[in-house]
Amino acid sequence: MKEDVKYKLDQIANVWNDFIWEYGICKKTIKFTSDIQTNYFGDILSYFQDTFDIIFDNSESKSYSDKFSNQISLLQSIYVQQDFIEELLIIFKCGIDKGELKKDSNYFINREIRNELVGHPIRKNRGQFISSCLFSYEGRSDKIAYLRYHKDNNYEFESMEFEISDIVLRHRDFLIKYFDKILDKLKRILSSFVKELENLEVLLNSKSFEELLNILTVFYETIFKYDFIYDKESLLNIYSRKDEHRRYQNIIDNFYRDLKSSLKEKKEYAIEVFEPNKIFEEFEIERPEFDIKIIKFIDASTRTKTEKTEIPVTYNYELGKIATKRNIIDFRHFGGTLKRKCAENQTVLNELEHMELNIDDEIEYFSAFKLIWNELNNDD
Repeated sequence: MKEDVKYKLDQIANVWNDFIWEYGICKKTIKFTSDIQTNYFGDILSYFQDTFDIIFDNSESKSYSDKFSNQISLLQSIYVQQDFIEELLIIFKCGIDKGELKKDSNYFINREIRNELVGHPIRKNRGQFISSCLFSYEGRSDKIAYLRYHKDNNYEFESMEFEISDIVLRHRDFLIKYFDKILDKLKRILSSFVKELENLEVLLNSKSFEELLNILTVFYETIFKYDFIYDKESLLNIYSRKDEHRRYQNIIDNFYRDLKSSLKEKKEYAIEVFEPNKIFEEFEIERPEFDIKIIKFIDASTRTKTEKTEIPVTYNYELGKIATKRNIIDFRHFGGTLKRKCAENQTVLNELEHMELNIDDEIEYFSAFKLIWNELNNDD
């Protein structure tokens, strides 16, 4: 029961983090006000996560005070989650207000229990006594019981009892219903977003580089954070020099390749994020069968002498060390090691020298580094 609602909340959080928060075109489809830009939304999600255990894991009570404490925590957590559902529906412009929520019995019944027992145990209206409620010692860990005296019943004693399992089930159904409404809205948002990405793919080869960057600024701005010197200003600078040296054309080629790859991955993820939670039943898991007869043990003394295997030269350690700008001493140390490993690769030697001479120039340093990376990793 708990895992169902947690998974749906995780889906909402993933769409928020990976689409709504990242892309202006998605922000425009919701109520993305100044307060939403703070930690506000994250606080709502955190509260849900922090209170799921209180609601869905019924704790055993060792005393009356434990029981009352657990039941108050349960009812108050449900109450606040109801309020936060209302807030999420507003944020995502689902067209559902509090008036409509009040018509939902899964909302109203639980809210009324909380209001009577926790919110307003003594209720007055303009000085007139309406009702009073008090926990009953007849209750159990699995049942909320209280005594009520209400104006509508001529203040006669009433014993109110509610199974906790029923309260929790109502709240679970309430969460599922409105999480699904939010997710339906998010599906529509991402469906429109994917169409924009498909339009971008069509434009890749038909627009000038500057026109493309202007379009990306509006529809796919995260690409500018994808790698070093992928900001718009640096890319335009590099593009204007693409005929000067291979290192500049290499950056532009990489940018187009990264953009195409990123668009493809983002479109796929926009679909995958809504996939239902896969639950593997025990019978679905196939266990490998082992036949002990096929396991053979080799006596080391019978092995024949073979030629030594040559360990391939790797460059990842040195590349990792110079991937971000370092002081000149560190650069010469790790760059020197790389020079020795690549003594016969003139491209690498030239670009290392260029990096050292331009260690404080973002464009020159990283465009040279990227050419070395591609050279050694056969990315061309």
